[in-house]
Amino acid sequence: MDNVLWNKILQFDFDDPPSEFSFSTRLAKENFWAKNFTQKAILEYKKFMYLVSISESMISPSETVDTVWHLHLIFTQSYQEFCKLIGKQIQHIPSTHNKEDFQKFKKAKEQTNKLYESTFGSQPKDIWEFEGMYESLNLDKARIKLRTFISNALILFFVLTFPFYYILKPIYIKIDNPYFLIGFIILSIISFKILDLYNKVRLREIVREFDKDSFIYNLQPYELVYLKTQKISNVINGVVNELIENKTAEIQPYNIINLVENKANLTDEQIQVTRSLKEFGKSVYPTLVMRMTRKPVFINISHCMDAFEKYFTKSKKFHHLFYLNFVILALLSMAGYIRLVTGFTRNKPLGFLIFILIVFIITVIFFLHRLTRLIFIDTITNLYKTEILPGRQTESNWQWNYFLFSTAVITPAFIPLIKEVNRNNSFESSSSSESSSGSSCGSSDSSSGSSCGSSCGSSCGGCGGD
Repeated sequence: MDNVLWNKILQFDFDDPPSEFSFSTRLAKENFWAKNFTQKAILEYKKFMYLVSISESMISPSETVDTVWHLHLIFTQSYQEFCKLIGKQIQHIPSTHNKEDFQKFKKAKEQTNKLYESTFGSQPKDIWEFEGMYESLNLDKARIKLRTFISNALILFFVLTFPFYYILKPIYIKIDNPYFLIGFIILSIISFKILDLYNKVRLREIVREFDKDSFIYNLQPYELVYLKTQKISNVINGVVNELIENKTAEIQPYNIINLVENKANLTDEQIQVTRSLKEFGKSVYPTLVMRMTRKPVFINISHCMDAFEKYFTKSKKFHHLFYLNFVILALLSMAGYIRLVTGFTRNKPLGFLIFILIVFIITVIFFLHRLTRLIFIDTITNLYKTEILPGRQTESNWQWNYFLFSTAVITPAFIPLIKEVNRNNSFESSSSSESSSGSSCGSSDSSSGSSCGSSCGSSCGGCGGD
C-alpha cells in the first residue's frame, strides 16, 4: 500500500472551500442520507479512487460509492484537483447494459472485492453490499398504501354491519345497561393496553432484524433528538445552547442572541448559527430559529429522518402490525355500533352510549396515529438508551446528554428563550422548506479513459485508468 498517496487522498477535503451548500451537505440532501452515513460513503469513495489509482485492471464501485462519484463529477474543480492528486484522470463512462458488459463488470466486481480486502480489509456491508442507505433495514415495501387499506376496510365495516346486527341483536336484547357500557369500557381499556404492549415488543423485534451495519445504529444525537420530538427547533435549541456554554454566543436582554467570538473547531450546525449572527448581527431568538430552519444543514436532519419514517411505514412488516391493530379495534367499534343500532330500533336512551363511542373512536384514531410513529419516538430512542449508548463513552458529550435528558441539561438562562420560540408556532411550517441551489455541469477531456458499468445492471460499475 502506498501510504503517502493514501494519506493525501484521506486528507483531501471535498467541502473546501466551506459553504452553506457544500459537497457533503448536497450529497446528504439529494439522497436523504444521515450525516454519519454520508461521511462513511465519502470515505469509501476515497478508498475506491485509491484502488483505481493503483490498479491496472477495471475497478467496480458499489451503488453508494457510485452515487458519491456522480456528484463529485459535478464539482468539476474539486474533481480535477482530486484526479491530479491521485495521478490519473478518471473518466466516467456509462454502461451500455449489454450482455458483454454484464460479464465484464461482474468480473470487475470480483476483482474489486479481492483488491479491497487485501488493501483495506473487509468491506462495510452498508456501503458495498446494499444498493442504498435504507436497504440495510431489510424491509420489503407493502403492496397497498395504508390509506387504501383503511378506505377499503371502512367500506367492509359498513357492509358487515348487516349480518353482525342480526347475529348480535338477540344477545344485546338480553344485556341491559349499565352492564354493556361497563363491559365495553373495560374491554376497550384492556385491548388498548395489550395492543400497546404487543406493538412495542413487535417493533423491537423488527428493529433487531435491521442489518447490524445499518445507519440506524450510527445516528448522531441531533438526528435522534429530531426523531424523538419531530421538531427541528429542538435541534436548533441544542446547537445554540452549546454555543452559549462554550462562550461563542451570549444571551442579552429581550431574548437576544449575540455572537461573542467566532471560534474554530465548531460543528457544521454551529458554523451556520455563527455565520448568521455574524451576517445579521445580534438577533431576537425566534427570528434566529426561523432563519436556521431554512439552512440546508438543518433541513437535511429533518428530511433524512422523515424519509426514514416514510420508508418504514410503507413496509410490509409495519403494515401487518397496523392491520392487526386496525382489525381488533374495528371489531370493538362494530360491537359498540351494533349496540347503538339495536338501541335505536328499540327506542332506548342512547346519550351515554353515543358519548362513549365518540370517545372510543377519538381514542382509536389517536392510538393508530401514535402507532405510525411509535418506532421513532419510543423504540429507537430506547434502543440507544438501553443497548447502544451504554457501550460508549458519552458522559462528557453534551449532545448525547441533551438527547438523553432533554431540557434538563439546558442552560437555565436559555430556557425562557426556548419557551418564547415554543409559543411562536408559526415558524414550524418553514422546517419543510428548502434552499434552492443551482449547479453547473461540465466535462473535460482526459488523458486516459475508464469504462464503467455494473454487474447488477446499474448505470455504472467499474473503472480503470492508464
